[in-house]
Amino acid sequence: MARPLRRELATSSGLREESPYRKQSDEMKSVIDKGVIKERRRHSIVAFEMVRLDRTAAEPLHQQLYRQIRDELTSGSFNNNSSRLPSSRALAADFGVSRFTVNVALSRLHAEGYLQSKVGSGTFISETLPETFLSARTTRAAPRTERPGRLSNRVKDIPDHRVGKQFDFGIAGPPGVSFVPAVAALDEFPIEVWERLRAQVLAQKGAHLLQYASSRGDPELRKALATYLCDYRGARCDPDQIIITAGTQQAMMISAMALVNRGEVAWIEDPGFYQARRTFGFAGAIVVPRPVDGEGITIARPSKQRSPKIIYVTPSHQFPLGMTMSLARRTALIDFARTCNAYIFEDDHNSEFRYTGPPLPCLQGLDNVGRVIYSGTMSKILYPSLRLGYIVAPHQLVEPMIKIRAVIDQHSPAIDQATLARFLTEGFFLTHIKRMRKLYSDRRDFFIEQFNKLLGKYFILEIPEAGLHFVAWVRQKEHMPVITRVCTDIGIRPSPLSSCFMKVEPKPALTFGFAAWSRAQIREGLTKFAAALNSKLN
Repeated sequence: MARPLRRELATSSGLREESPYRKQSDEMKSVIDKGVIKERRRHSIVAFEMVRLDRTAAEPLHQQLYRQIRDELTSGSFNNNSSRLPSSRALAADFGVSRFTVNVALSRLHAEGYLQSKVGSGTFISETLPETFLSARTTRAAPRTERPGRLSNRVKDIPDHRVGKQFDFGIAGPPGVSFVPAVAALDEFPIEVWERLRAQVLAQKGAHLLQYASSRGDPELRKALATYLCDYRGARCDPDQIIITAGTQQAMMISAMALVNRGEVAWIEDPGFYQARRTFGFAGAIVVPRPVDGEGITIARPSKQRSPKIIYVTPSHQFPLGMTMSLARRTALIDFARTCNAYIFEDDHNSEFRYTGPPLPCLQGLDNVGRVIYSGTMSKILYPSLRLGYIVAPHQLVEPMIKIRAVIDQHSPAIDQATLARFLTEGFFLTHIKRMRKLYSDRRDFFIEQFNKLLGKYFILEIPEAGLHFVAWVRQKEHMPVITRVCTDIGIRPSPLSSCFMKVEPKPALTFGFAAWSRAQIREGLTKFAAALNSKLN
């Protein structure tokens, strides 16, 4: 009776008996309430106290806001208990900018993973910032003394003596009037036209140009090149024979890898293009220098010498001496290649820039037996960093060469290939060549006049029919060391002709570029050179 009475008394007096279940529920509620308070505390609003917007800066306000908020988030300079952002309205008021500006900045932060939205709650800092996935953790290891790693003989045998920062400027070296040979007038390139065509092909083809592309090359570019080469260089080819490359050096490497086993012979001209020596040697060939005469590379081979597998020539404009290979020598060279089962690599550099009469047709156009690999580049016609060239291969070599290209680097940039195709098909390529030939002809004549007037007592200037450089023979051999020192002292960089020779002992000479500099720059550079020489040699 006692228990019911107590329950009744409790009820009649307005009191309720405390249930063990009720006690447990109250404890859970307390825990939940504390969690909510903790969660609310953790979600205290972030205060971006370090943001400073500069309305006089060139950088847009939304970009400044994005960058500074991002930097605060990654540096952790905000309160660790804060994770919720103020509203865009509050931020706009704090920073004195429009909500649109704030929303643009926040949208980018959202897209990059710095912020996340919670429906009904607001915008929060992401629990894991993007930098977590971009920056690898480093561990400190005790210093150890290691022997230097062994390099392959292939690297050691490259005839390239440059070191350190000498690689930073490329072949042309630092800016200025350097007279480095074979450098084009890049300031005359029609950038506006090129960028307009680039925008058009991107608008037309869109993301397709961002995909992996054909190792053979852009079909429209190959078609345009085939038309140009047949019409203006006397080639005989179709688009299926053309492989787009990253310049002439890659074309040489592909050809050597396709044809020459390690230890087999490659002929190159002597003097000749130093990059040909490096490339064929790097591919594993035994590089054999062949002297040149007034008609081009000499063909006669002593009976004890091994036959070449590939022969590198520059028939349209021999580098560096400048002669043009005669028709008789061209025919004899093709016959020789057929007889010894070799291929000819024709480097047709600078053929577009001929100043005395039309150029001879390319060697490939005379080839009826499929022995000539024809190569050209856009480095001198357009600009070197474009890194686009091409091979016209005999039909039997096309697929092997494409396989090698696919192994080396798959393909050249699809956007640049598509832009170049439009540049060719819409006539800008020929227009540019004609304009540059006229400009180079004028600079060439001026260089000849100034050089002979100022430096004729020290040099004999040889005048080729084509190209972008001159060979200047030193009149007195004993002057060469002084001339070399003067060039270094005043910052000009004509190349010593000796760097192009392998076997033949050359007479002292320098090769001077002229195409990249205006009349005023040419006069200034040559005057400075002459004054320095006069002070040393007189």
